[in-house]
Amino acid sequence: MSLILLFLNVAVGLSYGLQIGDEDSSPAIAWFNQMNQELKQLNHEAAQYAWDSSTRPTQPETVEKIIHLSVRKAHWERSTCSRGFQHRDFNASFERALHLLCRSPRNTDEEIGEIAQLLGFMQGIYTGAQICIDESYDPCTGNGLLWDSTSFRYPIADNRKIGKNASPKFAKSNKCLYGEPDLEEVMKTGMIQQLTDAKTCSTNQEAILSWAWQSWRLAVGPPIKESYQMLMNLMNLGAQRAGYKDIGEIWREELDIPNLRELVDRLWKQAKPLYQKLHAVVRHYVRNRFPRMNQFDEGGVIPAHLLGDMWSQNWEVYSSNLVPHSVDIEAMFRAANWTGKELVKRAEDFYSSMGLPMMTKSFWERSVFERNENVSKCHGTAANMYEEGDFRMIACAGNPLNDFYVVMHEMGHIEYYMLASQQPTIFQGGTNTAFHESIGDTMHLAAMSPLHLCRLGLLNSSLLAPEKEETINTMDYALLMKMALIRIPALPFSYVMDRYRWDLFEGSVDFEQDANNYFWSLLQREQGVRAPSRIDRTHLFDAAAKYHFPDNTPYVRYFLANLLSFQILEGLCRKSVYGKLDQDADLPMPLHRCDLYGSKRAGKLLKAALQPGASQHWTVVLRTLTGTDQISAAAMFKYFDPLMKLLDRIIERFEIPVGW
Repeated sequence: MSLILLFLNVAVGLSYGLQIGDEDSSPAIAWFNQMNQELKQLNHEAAQYAWDSSTRPTQPETVEKIIHLSVRKAHWERSTCSRGFQHRDFNASFERALHLLCRSPRNTDEEIGEIAQLLGFMQGIYTGAQICIDESYDPCTGNGLLWDSTSFRYPIADNRKIGKNASPKFAKSNKCLYGEPDLEEVMKTGMIQQLTDAKTCSTNQEAILSWAWQSWRLAVGPPIKESYQMLMNLMNLGAQRAGYKDIGEIWREELDIPNLRELVDRLWKQAKPLYQKLHAVVRHYVRNRFPRMNQFDEGGVIPAHLLGDMWSQNWEVYSSNLVPHSVDIEAMFRAANWTGKELVKRAEDFYSSMGLPMMTKSFWERSVFERNENVSKCHGTAANMYEEGDFRMIACAGNPLNDFYVVMHEMGHIEYYMLASQQPTIFQGGTNTAFHESIGDTMHLAAMSPLHLCRLGLLNSSLLAPEKEETINTMDYALLMKMALIRIPALPFSYVMDRYRWDLFEGSVDFEQDANNYFWSLLQREQGVRAPSRIDRTHLFDAAAKYHFPDNTPYVRYFLANLLSFQILEGLCRKSVYGKLDQDADLPMPLHRCDLYGSKRAGKLLKAALQPGASQHWTVVLRTLTGTDQISAAAMFKYFDPLMKLLDRIIERFEIPVGW
């Protein structure tokens, strides 16, 4: 939704206890009340356009309406800020509200229109680009002709074809794949199942994976590159007029964390040892699985296309290979055969068992839970429509285990929206975007505890019994490995995504000559991955292959949310067990076995943290939930402690080098 929210962002931040009453008719209070009323209407209009663009193809007239709304909001903001500065000394809350409202870029009307057009074009490329294969190609007979049979189709008059005998025309029978979810599925399976008519055949998986990985980047990167450079220049112009060095400063300021760069660097250094051990064990397995790969060293980086994910940030496909177990959690989710709505009902049951609000009537009437032809952006979404009780979700169910995460995560956003909805409009967002992302992630960690999986009917309760003298069993190791492969590789990826953009924004990287090479230098150094082939990638723009890049969504929030979710889980568990945030007493169970279902104590604490919305600084919220105001990787290490010991044993047994 950032096409809208880039201009019509909902401000979030800190309040200092201002009490607004209808009986108070001072000019300052009148300004504050009017500002909130007008901001609510603008946010409602923006949310409606964003919802429409997600649930049906964006029409040219819609883009024009978005531009008009963006320009109107910019003029309103300047006028409102000018009047508001007269009251900045009235109350500390006014000072904060003005800071939040008036820190946006200052682009001209013409620039706002150009930015909206560029974002619309880039998002159209990402969501509409297709990789097509000629009808004559049969993936079961060989892969040698795959590239010659490949072409790209775009949602605009810009079709491009690769291969010596390629034709720019497309036969109606051509079979085409979208990036999400089609090519994502290819990356997980190594098979172009959509093109084989459900036939089972032996294929060269490495070749298929390389084709899927590279074709997506060739399709979306080059068309987006030029537009992104223009977008970046326009955003920087607006930021500089507002008194910032570049747009990266505005992005970082939203999180209200002084020296954010240094904090993120320090947190990544804390977390990296765990990632390196996981990387080493996965690399060892992948080398054995793909023995024909050349130049893939035991102590080197991993070719990115072999990790089961288009962006190498989720390696969950290898969990059952690394820690085999008789119970396959993913298979159990599939066997349950829950519809998207049924998954959402189970998520609601978890939240409401803790005393958090049930979803509204409007939510059930207007949300989208299944993939269908009317949904143009099948990407997990939570929407606050700024109307009484109107909160919505897009889940696009299709992969039950992953979808369970999506609905738990998005419902966390909606719970935050609902609980903070009584605040003045400017404070109805979360304390910052990292916290907004962390709530659903925390609840997903809790819902994936062995006890709750038993409650869902996915595991037999006999699997909870510890083995020998340990407090856990082989099921715990299998589950921890699955969670680690989902959560840990996401850390370096999310770290790199914004470290890369911040450097582009400040001009320390030559965009034309070095942008893509610099991107890969960061990925290789921090994530330990490389591109499938050794071809020169200077002219490409591989960062655009991730949704949040053409969508222009900051990404460091996900890095912080990942770590915060483990901290918040530990705090809620302590509250559930002891009734207080006792930092000295050990939990009576491993952290990954903590079950929050039905814990009114934990729910009461969570409500107390979320209801103030942005009217409390994130450090106050973190202390409420955890007893400390410092973000740390310590709780994540505690959660994965049993797995780290297992990784150490595997590394020692097979003499696996750690690092790259």
